[in-house]
Amino acid sequence: SMIENCDLSNKVFTLDALHCNKEITKTIIESKNDYLITVKRNQIKLHNRLKELAQITKPLTVYDSRDKSHGRDVIRKTSVFDSQEVRNKNYPHIKSFIKVERMGFRGDKEYSQTLYYISSKKLTAEIFAQKIQEHWLIENQVHWVKDVIFNEDKSRIKNKEVAGKFSLLVTLILNVYRSC
Repeated sequence: SMIENCDLSNKVFTLDALHCNKEITKTIIESKNDYLITVKRNQIKLHNRLKELAQITKPLTVYDSRDKSHGRDVIRKTSVFDSQEVRNKNYPHIKSFIKVERMGFRGDKEYSQTLYYISSKKLTAEIFAQKIQEHWLIENQVHWVKDVIFNEDKSRIKNKEVAGKFSLLVTLILNVYRSC
């Protein structure tokens, strides 16, 4: 309902896997916007199909990047694929699917992770990589603080409207604090 009530158009909504469903993607498209959504195991068939296709299909574009900051050394490979094999009745607006491979070190610990995304846009791997990084920047600057400092994820508020207003209040407090 937030998307429907916003006076936005021609924007790209970047969303976590929680929001990967046909109702949300349809609402975004109907509001004249686009999406870039993480696909995880909550959409197991779609996730497995993306994983399978990424192994047997040549990407349209690839972008490699490296980031050394905050005690981390991260190498990312972002690959964009044609969505023709993925589009179906649940997700008819997919124009691209994206595979992001992250490898690196957090301190002395090595890690690797592969994530998949769907999008209603056709963009280059470099632009998708930027949008994904921007999403994580927001996640780390706002949501992580709300989750860890304000224990938002452990909230016992059951009423969705009250929970939304409380979350908005916490965001406002954070913004006021950061502006001081």
